[in-house]
Amino acid sequence: MEKLELLLNNEVVEVPSEMTLGMYQQMMLNPELYENNTVQLLSLFTGIPTNQLKNCSTDEIQLIEYFLQDKVKIPKQQEVILNFIHNDVEYGLENDWSKLAWGAWIDFEVYSTDNIYANLHKIMAILYRPIISKDKKNVKKYKIVPYKSEEIEDRAEIMKHVPLTYWLGASQFFFSIGLIFIKNMEASLAWENRINRKILKGWTMLPKFLQRKLPLDSILISRSNSRKKTLQKLTKS
Repeated sequence: MEKLELLLNNEVVEVPSEMTLGMYQQMMLNPELYENNTVQLLSLFTGIPTNQLKNCSTDEIQLIEYFLQDKVKIPKQQEVILNFIHNDVEYGLENDWSKLAWGAWIDFEVYSTDNIYANLHKIMAILYRPIISKDKKNVKKYKIVPYKSEEIEDRAEIMKHVPLTYWLGASQFFFSIGLIFIKNMEASLAWENRINRKILKGWTMLPKFLQRKLPLDSILISRSNSRKKTLQKLTKS
């Protein structure tokens, strides 16, 4: 990634050539702070506190502005990046949704509904995981490490520093996959509720001695296990 190096206050400052995911998150979480505020934007890109930026020379500030003038724009569309290298580690986009851990779907739901901009780096940490093997002749064929929820936080911090374009491409794919999953989930839940109502109605009509032999809780737990298997089949489709 191209960078601009400046010597400010006897200290070398690197200005990245494009917005990172972390920068984008800060902008989207605090839009009123960065809208039409050059000082805050420059501070975001350079990492230099606003009070120190104000002490820079006009020439230095103009140089930074010129360097960034076409780099702070967020493209409307971006091609999906299947794999990329960051800090000498190669990451690949999830390519086997049928084997994705159940916990990953749960985390997807939590991160995408509870202040999504604050959780973009965590969603990226689920979508992109280190590649452990790949076909050198076909970039689409690779294997990534299995999903482990305990590894999300550390990898999410790394994802804050990758180019925003990686997320913009992956987000189109992620939301289309998520929409399919949610529709399947809703259909499954509606089906489950209808079945449970019928089970409850039938169970209340049984004689008392049969109700004791066939506890309602056990029946519903059995139905719940069946639902999980159904959802696993749905997510494979």
